[in-house]
Amino acid sequence: MISFFLQVMQTFFRALLPPILLAGLGALTDRLLNFEIRTLSRLCLYILSPALLFSSLMKVELLLADSLRVAGFSFLVLAVMALLGWIYAWLLRLDRPTTASAVMATTFFNAVTLGFPFVLFAFGEEGLRLAAVLIATNSLPHYGVGLFVAARSTHSTSQAMRKLIRMPAPYAVITALLFRALNISLPLAVLEPIDILGRAGIPVLLITIGIELGRIQIGMNHSEIWGVVVLRLLVGPLVAWGGITLLGLTGLLGQVVVLQASMPTAIMPIVFAREFGGNIQFISLSVLFTTLCSIVTLSIALVLIRQTI
Repeated sequence: MISFFLQVMQTFFRALLPPILLAGLGALTDRLLNFEIRTLSRLCLYILSPALLFSSLMKVELLLADSLRVAGFSFLVLAVMALLGWIYAWLLRLDRPTTASAVMATTFFNAVTLGFPFVLFAFGEEGLRLAAVLIATNSLPHYGVGLFVAARSTHSTSQAMRKLIRMPAPYAVITALLFRALNISLPLAVLEPIDILGRAGIPVLLITIGIELGRIQIGMNHSEIWGVVVLRLLVGPLVAWGGITLLGLTGLLGQVVVLQASMPTAIMPIVFAREFGGNIQFISLSVLFTTLCSIVTLSIALVLIRQTI
C-alpha cells in the first residue's frame, strides 16, 4: 500500500511539475516585463485553443459505442455540477461575476494536463484511449457552456449568445467531428500547421495562468473558495459515480471517466473569465487550491475506484 501511494505521488508530481515550471516562468517574467495579459488570453482563446481542439479531435481514436455513452455521462455530470455550483453561489449571495466563476470552477475539470498522466499511470494505454474519448465528447459542452456562463455574468442572455456564436472553438470542434463522421482527411500540409499551433496552446496557456496567479494577493481571506474545493474534489467524484451507475458504465470505461471527473478545476475558465466576464481572482484561486488539495483526494479516489467499480 505504501509503495502504491508513493507511485501515485510520483505520478502526480511528474504530471504537475511541467505546468508549475511554465506557470512560474509566467509569474516571474511578468514581474520584470509587465505583460499585456488580455492579448495573451485572446491568443489562446481565438487561435491556439481552437487549433488544439481541432488537431486533437482529428487524431483521437473514436468508437461510436464508447462515444455515445461517454457523451451522456459528460452532459449529466456537467448539468448536475453546474446546478450545485449555482446553488452554492446563491446561498453565499455572490455577485454575478463571482457566481459565474463558481459555476465554472465546480463544473469543469482538468482532464488533460493532470488527467491524462494519471489515467496512463492507473490504467495504461487502453485507459488513455478511453480518456481521450471523454475529452473528445466533453470539448463542445466544455467550451460552449463555459463561454456562455462567463459571458452571461456581465451580459444579457441574447448578448451572451451573440458572443458565443462568434467564438471559433465550438466551430473547430463541430468541424472536426463532422470530418471524422464523414471520414474526411486533410492533407498533411494543412493539418501540420494546425497541429503546430495546437501544441503551442498548452504552454502559452500555462504561462498566462501563471501571470494571473502571480498578480493575486494570496494572503487575503478566501473562505468562499473552500466550498468550491469541496464541490469539485469531493462531490464531483460522487456525482460521477452516480452517473456511471445510472448509465450503466462499468469496467475500465467507468473507472476512467470517474477518475477524470475527480480532477481539480480546469485552467481554461480563467481565460473565459478574462475575456467575457467573471471574477478572475476567484477562478484562479479555485484552480490553485483544488490542484493543491487534489494531491490527497486523487490518491484516495484512485484506491476507491479500483475497489468499487
